Amino acid sequence: MIGTSEPHLSKVLQRLNKGGIIKSVRGPGGGYKLNCVPSETPLYPIFELLGGPFEARDCQLDGCQGKKCFISGMMDELSRAFLRYLGSRTLADFASYYANGTEVSIEISVVTPSLGQKHPNFGDVL
Repeated sequence: MIGTSEPHLSKVLQRLNKGGIIKSVRGPGGGYKLNCVPSETPLYPIFELLGGPFEARDCQLDGCQGKKCFISGMMDELSRAFLRYLGSRTLADFASYYANGTEVSIEISVVTPSLGQKHPNFGDVL
């Protein structure tokens, strides 16, 4: 349904099993089954099981490390919005997305820098 390879799916299932989200069932009709209540299981822990700890990446431009930067602030806000989204959505919401085409909507705030604020790598361009 999602177009992934069998080896990749096997790794995903192993991680979900190790994290307790699913459990393996042995025997002729074996496989995996859910070990949680989908409507009570937030996406954030599943995201971390599959992708590791989430880390904001800041601006990543050479001149910005350790300096106040508009892009870094924007990336921080986007990261917080993404984490709020994952914490507020459940495994049931994820299933609904694929089953019903439920739209994804993430709310963020936008703060515009005061006029005259310059990005450290762009000099007078801004």
